[in-house]
Amino acid sequence: MTSPTSPSDLSLISPQTLLLVMALFVLPYVSFFFLLHRHLATKPARFGSAIVLVLGDFGRSPRMMYHAKSLVGHGWETVVVAYGETDPIPALLESPHLHLQYLSPLPFPLNLLPWPLRAPLRLLLQCFGMLYTVLWSVPFHTEFMLVQNPPSIPTLMLAQILCSLTGSKLVIDWHNEGWSILGMRVGRGSPLVKVAKWMEGFFGQVAHAHLFVTNALLTHLKKEFDLFGQPAVLYDRPPSNFRRTDAMQQHELFSRIVPTISPPLPSTLAAPDAHSTIFTTVSNSLSSLRPGRPALLVSSTSWTADEDFSLLLTALDAYEAASTTSTAKLPHLLCLITGKGPLRAEFETLVKAREASGRWTNVTARCLFVDARDYPSLLGCADLGVSLHTSSSGRDLPMKIVDMFGCGVPVLAKRFACLGELVKEGKNGRTFDTGQELGQEITNLLSDFPNNASLQTLQFFFTAQSESTPRSRAGTPVHDPDEWTTWEKNWDRVVFKGILRRDRK
Repeated sequence: MTSPTSPSDLSLISPQTLLLVMALFVLPYVSFFFLLHRHLATKPARFGSAIVLVLGDFGRSPRMMYHAKSLVGHGWETVVVAYGETDPIPALLESPHLHLQYLSPLPFPLNLLPWPLRAPLRLLLQCFGMLYTVLWSVPFHTEFMLVQNPPSIPTLMLAQILCSLTGSKLVIDWHNEGWSILGMRVGRGSPLVKVAKWMEGFFGQVAHAHLFVTNALLTHLKKEFDLFGQPAVLYDRPPSNFRRTDAMQQHELFSRIVPTISPPLPSTLAAPDAHSTIFTTVSNSLSSLRPGRPALLVSSTSWTADEDFSLLLTALDAYEAASTTSTAKLPHLLCLITGKGPLRAEFETLVKAREASGRWTNVTARCLFVDARDYPSLLGCADLGVSLHTSSSGRDLPMKIVDMFGCGVPVLAKRFACLGELVKEGKNGRTFDTGQELGQEITNLLSDFPNNASLQTLQFFFTAQSESTPRSRAGTPVHDPDEWTTWEKNWDRVVFKGILRRDRK
């Protein structure tokens, strides 16, 4: 018997049939790539332009928003390709040099599927969306493409393809290792994690330049992936609008946001009159902080598994216990946590149970979401900040700490490797391992509030930094990590002068 693919069978197919098969299955692909080549060849190349590629919500990606803000600040035509669930910072929306190209999210019925089914569909939609947007919707070839990693899949692979097709120079901004984050979800021994690590190394190895959030990440990835391209550490720093909030701004802010907090704050925190808020009072058109006001503790989170908020609950329990036993005066503690995410509801349920049982009388905790305009103002009102971030790789630093430092807020941070590149123990904050340790630190720093000497020492770090000369402080170079410069100064030195303009000299 002759096999189905034997020459005797193929000889029965007429030449006309073969041509028809080729036309149906080969011609569309040839035509597509021919048209694509013609399209790309007719696109002009724009000098002083960049694509900022983010496979996430652009409005909740502070570092990438700050990259875009710095680019448009230098007059660069900047195209942002990202998801648009949250509005970016106002300075970007007001810039004529910014061009937002938002990707389409997964359609409503499909985003309800379980993660193993949802992830591949989302991946396919991301691939199509990125290719179509960059190759067809962007009207010019950009000089650079700046891509955030993680997520690594499919970002790095598609970024390499797009740069090879358009001639853009690829700059990878390494925030962390993508495979290590996936390992937190599916287990580090999973075959998926091994494949993800290989892909991240293969497609991330070669770029025009690599940016890193820490020196520890630079050292590790250069060895782990044998990276090619110019390496540079770009420490996170907040933009210039992150600063202390004066009393009048605080009064206006709390007048607006307190009525929106749900559930409402307890009656013990009610403002005494129409001219006051929880923290401020107005007299003769001048606002000032109220005597005997609560202490304000802030945190921000995406409510994901890399932050254990049970530590904060333990700490607040410890503070409440100290309020009834300590001889030192402890103020009422109001804890405000900004952000939204999957684990928020569970935390709110536990807080509600404590308040309903009367377990908390000197502690109040609330979750809220504030927009990009109000976020720095709220941080600038705080007395203390808390970071519960634990890095999946141990080599990245939480942006929330940077934001708080920019607003002159000392931070109590969960200890992990390389955190010392940002939090200087006893200078701008303190670190802890357990919820009990966190509770003890809060109690120690708020005793005899607001006149606690230890708290004032931490706060003075930021006052002293702001008063230092821009070039040096006691002989310290301006690019020393301990020097607290703004994002603009740091970015100009590392990225604008060190990478974007390097090849033009």
